[in-house]
Amino acid sequence: MSDVRKMHSIPNGRYSMEMRSGKILNIDEGFTSLLGYTDEDVKAGLVFKQLMPDVEYNEIIADLREKFIESRFACYQHEMVTKEGKVLEVVSFVNIQNRLLEGHRVLEVGMADITRYTKPQNN
Repeated sequence: MSDVRKMHSIPNGRYSMEMRSGKILNIDEGFTSLLGYTDEDVKAGLVFKQLMPDVEYNEIIADLREKFIESRFACYQHEMVTKEGKVLEVVSFVNIQNRLLEGHRVLEVGMADITRYTKPQNN
């Protein structure tokens, strides 16, 4: 039997957020496609905690600050909740930016939906 290598396209998106408050600053089409939130939701004040209601945001920020002492990047596997309440398993790639927004650091985040690779699928 031959060893076949596979490459799969994984649904993904990007967003940026203000580190201290968790305010979402902008999103791309992939973010909207995955989570259902739109630019109108961002303008209305969408915050990271709405995407992860069962996670203590202050603990996440403390962990990020610790990681960013040694590196400008961090990677996490975690759950995110869509606008409709569906739970997705994602991998997030977080990059702290040099720029400040009103004196606060901005995080750029790329995320990929790995739900189909981590949870049993109903056929």
